[in-house]
Amino acid sequence: MTTITAGDLDRVVTEARAYQHPHLTGASADRFNRLTFTFRAFTGAEDEPQRPLYAWQDESLTPESRAFIDAQYDEAIHLWRAAAYTAALKQATNGAGAQWAAYAQALAAMEEIFTSMDSKPDTHWRATVSKLVNAQKAALDAAITWDHTGRAISTVNDNFRYGAFSRAEMYEAAGVDASQWVIGDSYDYEPFRGGPVTRELQKRIDAQREHLRTVASLTGDRDPA
Repeated sequence: MTTITAGDLDRVVTEARAYQHPHLTGASADRFNRLTFTFRAFTGAEDEPQRPLYAWQDESLTPESRAFIDAQYDEAIHLWRAAAYTAALKQATNGAGAQWAAYAQALAAMEEIFTSMDSKPDTHWRATVSKLVNAQKAALDAAITWDHTGRAISTVNDNFRYGAFSRAEMYEAAGVDASQWVIGDSYDYEPFRGGPVTRELQKRIDAQREHLRTVASLTGDRDPA
């Protein structure tokens, strides 16, 4: 953290004024001489702050002024990236809560039908298998829809991975509860792999169908699901 004495601050602010970021509203030093800045709020829609390169060629600036400018732009860049990250997350997560709820509901319905088959009489077996197949398809469709959204969210996270931001804090800033969501890293959504939720669900479906085939084989049913 940059430090400066209160006595030097006014001089440094005056020297560095030509390079001040437009959003800067103030600078102060606390009792430990730690420099802090205040900025007008960023939205993330502005251009990312760029360090004024000519400041390092300006011989009228003292080392303290250059350090002041550098620290100011460090903070401006961090605040802008946080605002841009939040704005991008809000866009990427629009409707995500409803999509995740739809997937969770479809998954629960599929699991409920599969579990119920253990107690179904033989006369209802094939009808229940048909219901299960329909439920599996509904769950798979919901998983694919969710993974599309998950990929968009993952892309946003990846774009801001160098900003030293906590994802949990950024989700909170965006006003979403992502604690139950499955969101992979960018490589989890490569086309040949499919999305992480879809892959996991397909494993469940495959296991269910293998179980049905085994039961059908052992009970003499030659027309398994």
